[in-house]
Amino acid sequence: IEAAVNRLSAKIQYTNIVWSLLPEEFTLTEIQHVYEVIMGRTLDKRNFRKRINELRMIKPTGKKRYGMAHRPAALYTFKHRELEFVEVV
Repeated sequence: IEAAVNRLSAKIQYTNIVWSLLPEEFTLTEIQHVYEVIMGRTLDKRNFRKRINELRMIKPTGKKRYGMAHRPAALYTFKHRELEFVEVV
């Protein structure tokens, strides 16, 4: 398991592999959480969102997720649900 986590941690540095770990529609908080779990560290929310938007690998769906403690969260989807090489982190 450790080898798999290490490989995944390395792979998220240069690919969009997280598309395979998320549902079709997800929030920015959810994608950030996936990165944090794999990398084993907390990421700054503003910097993470800025970087994800710069990569242009996700797009807003126009929908929102309701029923949370705070305001409704915008939902996103990956532009391409296939492996692509990018400089993610």
